[in-house]
Amino acid sequence: MNFPRFTSFARRSNDADLWSGARLLSPHFTLSEFTRSDTARKHGINNDPSEVHELENLKALAVRVLEPARHIIGRPLYITSGYRSSTLNRIIGGARHSQHMLGEAADFVVKGVDMFEVAQTLTALDTIPFDQLIFENRYKKRRVNGDTWTQWIHISHRRMGENRGDVLTVAQKGKERATVRGMMLPETAFAHV
Repeated sequence: MNFPRFTSFARRSNDADLWSGARLLSPHFTLSEFTRSDTARKHGINNDPSEVHELENLKALAVRVLEPARHIIGRPLYITSGYRSSTLNRIIGGARHSQHMLGEAADFVVKGVDMFEVAQTLTALDTIPFDQLIFENRYKKRRVNGDTWTQWIHISHRRMGENRGDVLTVAQKGKERATVRGMMLPETAFAHV
């Protein structure tokens, strides 16, 4: 793969980690976006994919799912969680069989747009081959500017095998957690449990 934008940077350094961090997976997504983690840095965890299939899965996710989603939404997608090593996944309390550990999943936000509308738009179309799309919501109490929901989208793609097209809404408020099939606002999700 040719990386003309980063060629001079790569020649100045023999450090493989610097090169991998600049690696393009698709026109708008770099490997470093998927491996960046404050928790990994804090705990000294190497969060780079160690297997070829993990990198190939990340490329497929970027090209087949995230690029089309970015095109449909018309704005950049900001990856908040991508690839996770098994150690990182355990420390943050991720699901035991999380697709993040295989390079098959990413969580993202779109700035300046209602995330519920983004989730609705992506699930209404049958052009994006996702395995799961989860509209995730976490309630936050704030002293200033009132309480609010923090929202993001988890989306996954299986490079090998069938993509299920599962759509879920997850809402968490304190110790209460609601997981329901379908797309709905977080307040409504609690009524369906």
